[in-house]
Amino acid sequence: MYILCINLDAITYKVKVTLKGNYSGTKTVTFKILPRGTSVSTIGRGNKALTVRWKKQATKMPKARIAGYQVQYCLRKDFKKGAKTVAIKGYKKTSRKISGLKAKKRYYVRVRTYYKTGGKTYYSGWSAVKSALTK
Repeated sequence: MYILCINLDAITYKVKVTLKGNYSGTKTVTFKILPRGTSVSTIGRGNKALTVRWKKQATKMPKARIAGYQVQYCLRKDFKKGAKTVAIKGYKKTSRKISGLKAKKRYYVRVRTYYKTGGKTYYSGWSAVKSALTK
């Protein structure tokens, strides 16, 4: 059995397995390595504002590969209507204040990491949803 691994770009790999001996045939599989996700640690309440804090994501992946984070917030838990997304550049940042919100309303928040390579942007999955009331 032979395994050949070809790096097509920074995050896409193609693996080709060729069987020999009593077995014959080949199988080629292409897969992507996406950034590792993160999670919301706390949400601070403010006057018509929220401060979202998340866990820094720089382990298990080269630091230069993480371009930043996206924070999404919405009045609906399912994020189907009215969801707004804020992009935060840089992997070192771990919080963002979101202002201009409605007073005394419950907002739902989630976060994910992203990086850019070859003119494309790749995202991790969204974190678990947390919520908080504005003042």
